[in-house]
Amino acid sequence: MKRFVAVLSVMICMAISQGTVCSAQEAVGETVRHEAVDSIASRYVDWQTATISGKLKMEGLPVSPSVKIFMERDSSMIISLRAPFMGEVGRAEIYADTLLVVNKMKKTFVREPLSQALASYPGTLADVQNILLCRPVIAGQGLLTPEIADAVDIYPGADGQFSLIPVEECALDGFNYGYLIDLLYRPAALLVLPMSKESTVVSVSYDYGDKGCDINVAYESPETNKGATLELDSPVWGGSAIQPLKINDKYTQLNFSDFMKSF
Repeated sequence: MKRFVAVLSVMICMAISQGTVCSAQEAVGETVRHEAVDSIASRYVDWQTATISGKLKMEGLPVSPSVKIFMERDSSMIISLRAPFMGEVGRAEIYADTLLVVNKMKKTFVREPLSQALASYPGTLADVQNILLCRPVIAGQGLLTPEIADAVDIYPGADGQFSLIPVEECALDGFNYGYLIDLLYRPAALLVLPMSKESTVVSVSYDYGDKGCDINVAYESPETNKGATLELDSPVWGGSAIQPLKINDKYTQLNFSDFMKSF
C-alpha cells in the first residue's frame, strides 16, 4: 500500500505539471527548490569505481541468481549473474558506446550500439549508473546537481515527502516522468509514462534498508505486467574490477528481439 501511495503521488504531480489537475497546488519557490536540491546532492559520494553485490529476483526464474556489478564512472558497467552450483550464467557489459548481453547457458549474445539500445531516451551510461546508485537523473541534463536546480519543479506532498518534476524545457520527448523524494532527500520512486501508450507505466521504486537498497522495476500495461527486484548491498567504493568477457566461436550472435525470445 505504501508503494502504491508513492506511485499515485508522482502520477498526480505529473498531471499538475501539465496543468490538468489540482491547479490550487503550486510548486515551491526558488529558495526552497534550491535548498531541496542542495540537500539531495549533499548525499552524493564522489567516486571513480564501485562494486555492488546483491541478488536478482524475477518471476519465472527457477533460482534467484547473485549479482555483482562493477562500475567505472562514466566509462563502463559490468553486471555478472551467478547461480548456485552453476557459476556465471549471464553477463551484461555496458560501455560508453556499446551494449553486450550474454546468455552463457545457451551460448547466445547480443551486441549493439548503446545509442540503439537507448533509442527512445536521450540517456547515457552515466544516467544508468546514477539510477543504480539511487540518484535522480534529468533527461538530457544528467545527474541532478545544484547547478541545474532550475531544471526541476518541486511540489510538496504528504509527510514531508515531495515530488520532483522536470520543467517543460527539460521534458522527455514522448514521455512524462518524475520522482518522489523521501524525508531523507532520497528518491523513493521514479515513474515514466509513455504518452503514446495509454495506461502504461514504467516504475522504479527504492526500498532502503540498513545494509543497502532494493530496486524494484516494473512495467505495467493493459496487455502485460512484468517486474524484477535487485536486492543490492551498499556500494563498495573503489571495489575490485570484473574482467570483460571474451566471446569465442561457440557463441551465437542474435538480434535483441530473438535474444529475449531465447530465454
